[in-house]
Amino acid sequence: MRPSLELPADLRQLLRSRSAELVAEVERFLAEAPRRCTYIRSERVARAPLRRSWLGRLFLGDAAKPVLAPVDSKFGGVPYVEEADLSWESYSFLGQINFAQVEDPPPGMPRRGLFALDFGEAENGMPLFRMRWYPEPSEERSRAGAVPPCVGPWETRMVFSPGWSLPGGQSWEAPLPAGDEELSSEWNDWTPKGFLEDEREEWHRLFGHRSAALDEPYGFEPPPGRGSALDEYVQLLRLTFDRPTGFGWGSNWVYVLIHEADLAENRLDRAFVAGAND
Repeated sequence: MRPSLELPADLRQLLRSRSAELVAEVERFLAEAPRRCTYIRSERVARAPLRRSWLGRLFLGDAAKPVLAPVDSKFGGVPYVEEADLSWESYSFLGQINFAQVEDPPPGMPRRGLFALDFGEAENGMPLFRMRWYPEPSEERSRAGAVPPCVGPWETRMVFSPGWSLPGGQSWEAPLPAGDEELSSEWNDWTPKGFLEDEREEWHRLFGHRSAALDEPYGFEPPPGRGSALDEYVQLLRLTFDRPTGFGWGSNWVYVLIHEADLAENRLDRAFVAGAND
């Protein structure tokens, strides 16, 4: 059930001081604004990490063995692979999402298929991501081998839960009159309960509205044949830092974007990564 999105009394009064028409316009905006999403949090599946330093092995013992199956949604561990010649020479496995394991998915999300994300580093030191998409994953197709290098030292299970998102940044301020700094400040200080819980917790998010930080992305390079207008793209995944798994991006968050047409055609192999400061 969608959480209530009722204007606080002080904010309503401030809006009304501008005009009754503005109150009505804002309420129409709020009626249409909520969009379902899926939150992702991580749970460790072993008491030890997948790798230890030599000092850790000396005092704490051996590293853990992978627990989760190759088709499971997870960070770290054994990735799902169908390619016979996939190389890990320049990449580390970050994580993967098996959409068949997402209960009560939001509209537009694939109902099956496995999306995997690997992390590397280009020659200029910039982050480099490799997307892999398997529309019909199965244990029979899996070519799982030894554990490759992983971004985080711990293997964690992805736990999915339904949520609600709201527009961010310029889209959130769309119903307000331009240049009204007092109103803009009060509006942005309002944090509606039950929405955007991933921004208050250490959670990742699937789908929902694009985040406010994407008003100023970097590394935004659309796939061949697609335009550069951000409104044409869906925020497939937002990755923040992850304490259970043990990875982070400093002050940056990582966004996986996909063109609306590519999503409709189930071409998640055409997704790409953009970054932003949050």
